[in-house]
Amino acid sequence: MAKPLTINILFAVLRRLREIRGITVADGVRQPAVWLAACLVAGCATSPPPSAVATPVVPVAPAVAAALSAEADAALKAAELSVSEARLKRALWTAAVKQLSLARDAARAFDSATTLSHAREAIALCNLSLQQLSAPPVKW
Repeated sequence: MAKPLTINILFAVLRRLREIRGITVADGVRQPAVWLAACLVAGCATSPPPSAVATPVVPVAPAVAAALSAEADAALKAAELSVSEARLKRALWTAAVKQLSLARDAARAFDSATTLSHAREAIALCNLSLQQLSAPPVKW
């Protein structure tokens, strides 16, 4: 939508054309070249001057570790190995998969402590699932 200032300038230009060329506003509307020139002049006249805009101050979050600790990385690799071993022996528990998924998510966020705890839990669950294979079957 045109600003009121733009419309006022447009009418002023059309009135001025009438004075200069001896045409009326209605004649100016009918002539496309005059109408186009008036619109261009009105559009150029209303462009706001560049102003100094203050840049907002954005608080910076504290630095996040850019990598996992060596211990967390080793635990994550061991957890992935344990899960793949349990999967090959068809003894994988869904809880172990869930813990491995949580460990991977924490590793993507570079959270070493959480990665370490979830990876250790996944390893423990995989070990239990493999021990369950060697246990005698239960008779009900």
